[in-house]
Amino acid sequence: MQADYVVVGAGSAGCVVASRLSETGASVILLEAGPNDWHPMIHIPAGMRSLIRNPLVNWNFTTEPEKGSGERRIEWPRGRTLGGSSSINGMLYVRGAPADFDGWAQMGCRGWSYDDVLPYFKKSEHYVQKGDPEVRGQGGPLKVEDYRTILPLTHRFVEAAQQAGFPFNPDLNGKQRQGVGYSQMTRRGRFRGSTAQTFLREARRRPNLRIETNAQGGKLSFEGRRCTGVSFQRGGNLTHVQARREVIVAGGTVNSPHILQVSGIGPGAHLQSLGIPVVHDLPGVGANLIDHYVIRVVHRVHGTPTVNEIARFPRVLPEIVRFAITGRGALTFGVTTAQVFCDSREGLASPDLQLLFTPGSTHPLKFGQLDERPGMSCVICVVKPDSRGTIMATSADPFARPAIRPNYLTTHTDELALLGGTRHARRIFAAPALGRHSRGEIQPGPDVQNDADVLAYARRAGNTLYHPVGTCKMGEDPRAVVDSRLRVHGIEGLRVIDASVMPTLTTGNTNAPTIMIAEKGAAMIREDTKQ
Repeated sequence: MQADYVVVGAGSAGCVVASRLSETGASVILLEAGPNDWHPMIHIPAGMRSLIRNPLVNWNFTTEPEKGSGERRIEWPRGRTLGGSSSINGMLYVRGAPADFDGWAQMGCRGWSYDDVLPYFKKSEHYVQKGDPEVRGQGGPLKVEDYRTILPLTHRFVEAAQQAGFPFNPDLNGKQRQGVGYSQMTRRGRFRGSTAQTFLREARRRPNLRIETNAQGGKLSFEGRRCTGVSFQRGGNLTHVQARREVIVAGGTVNSPHILQVSGIGPGAHLQSLGIPVVHDLPGVGANLIDHYVIRVVHRVHGTPTVNEIARFPRVLPEIVRFAITGRGALTFGVTTAQVFCDSREGLASPDLQLLFTPGSTHPLKFGQLDERPGMSCVICVVKPDSRGTIMATSADPFARPAIRPNYLTTHTDELALLGGTRHARRIFAAPALGRHSRGEIQPGPDVQNDADVLAYARRAGNTLYHPVGTCKMGEDPRAVVDSRLRVHGIEGLRVIDASVMPTLTTGNTNAPTIMIAEKGAAMIREDTKQ
């Protein structure tokens, strides 16, 4: 089996890369470890809660116990189906701040400033509400739209945030990030707009694109320092795929560094300790892991509906009918309906906090399940954390799982920002517009007030916002894994194109920036091929 390009991973990035490369007439083989995106709950936005642990479409990774997160194993859902995590996520479309990308350029990532990447955000997007044409896209495959159905409690949150001093922002993906505004979602009509259902939907009809599902990528193959192909496993059988031009690894922040490591590219001493022959000693592979670690401020609610009761039988029955007839209602909900981007302290050039509001609450002891009683919650996210971790192979077996050590909340700056965000959230909940619907704070709770107690709560109850990046960092420094054109340092014919190449986290959710990286990465491959 051979093709011009082999793309390993059909997630948020891989579907985009395969679609754009196959437009040229080049032959492309796209490998996906999981199944086709057949599961009906993938396509109903509110169905994501049933996928949060579903092994049919989810890798169900867990972190190693660490001091910074209370010695707990934290669950890391990652998509294992066509569309990857874009098939199981909360569908939020958040580009990040211009300063994020200008920072990448200043770190040595040539061609990745905000002015450089904006055309690729616009190219991928079709913003239904149109917006400012200088920054918002029209005509792209990825449809982005405002929430279709908004509960009154979300309006009260937006009002309360303004009462607490945060300006209203009509478009959080426009020219400004600061302030409070309503969330935007990636949709395809009433259904989820994953990259499988947008970029890949038309592309999969092309005869030059071959999609192999249930095909888990194994080891890369080499001729000297040139990557020539990759093996994959299906049903216990190994198959080798040869790439005439390039192999593009798009397995995501967990799988991409792991594929490189088990293939002999990574920190040499570690690979040798596992019995893996070293093809290229590249110390940064698996390092620089960054993720959004969050805590929740949760209140009981009275006098207005919340998701908690609407989503339960029998109240959900009319919502099912409403969705079927109008494409609106509770089944169109993602996770977060409104957000605040703000500063934890004065003097920052760009927001370092994202506060995400949900007119509902999850059960404190049951992962991913809604609480039985009415509630509302605000997630506090330090969007530019300084804590760094690792993802490292534990075996020479390419199908064994790596060790995930995020090293959460291990810097004083992260602690200070989280404390500042907690104070902001509590001020918003206390504002008149929202305060009149509160029956009191239940998490962290009224007894958790001083900084030490809030940080103790953060370690025992904090969680991930599922935004890991950085383990195949882009740059020109000794710890970089790929160069500014996403080519693996020291190896020919091999690129990494996914969230793992981000040198730092972006301000907010990472799916939109990952799609942008894939758009730009595919364009660079096409440019390089013409040279």
